[in-house]
Amino acid sequence: MEWSLLFNAFIGILAILNPIGNVPIFLEHVENDTPKVQRAVAILMALSMFVMLAVFFVFGTRILGVFGITLPAFRLAGSVIILIVGLRMLQGRSKFESGGIETASAHGGTFSQARNRLSHIVVPVAMPLFIGPGSITTVVLYAEKTKTFPMFVMMLGVLFLATVVVGLCLVVSRSIFNLLGTNGTQIVIRFMGMILCAIAMQFMIDGVAQLLPGVLNANFIHGAV
Repeated sequence: MEWSLLFNAFIGILAILNPIGNVPIFLEHVENDTPKVQRAVAILMALSMFVMLAVFFVFGTRILGVFGITLPAFRLAGSVIILIVGLRMLQGRSKFESGGIETASAHGGTFSQARNRLSHIVVPVAMPLFIGPGSITTVVLYAEKTKTFPMFVMMLGVLFLATVVVGLCLVVSRSIFNLLGTNGTQIVIRFMGMILCAIAMQFMIDGVAQLLPGVLNANFIHGAV
């Protein structure tokens, strides 16, 4: 079992989902709802994110095959996308600028209100704020590194664990934002951006190694090349 790959995948996916950095944007879209509805929306959104990530993880390479895209090409293109996201996070830029807030209906129970709210904010909050080009690229690249069924199951577990962490951050989002404040949130965003830049460079090295086997130092290449 390649535990280092699983750990790397968890950190990479969690970094690009950026739950701490996206807390203010999530709160902006649910600020008019009750705390119970906010928590329910957070849970439903986390489940939605897991489903979307799992779909791209399972079928991503097949989609590439339909368009005739090779894995080395996708590695290199994906590394550029992840690098851009990481650089934007290092500069403290938000991935999404809100264009207004809609208020969910106050009728029905907590779960009904949460589903109504989610239907209004699943786009653009869940996608592309959380599940954007960077996260899609990341799970597809890690799917390409997954060679056995046990690793496949473990990777799905990693995706689930990452979305659970995101869900927990969203559930306690108001407390996190109050605790960190604006400056603390910016520090977290920049740190996660640095992690993403490093992961992007590793993907780039792996992609070049696939195109030029035997040229690069094997000690710095992850996965089968």
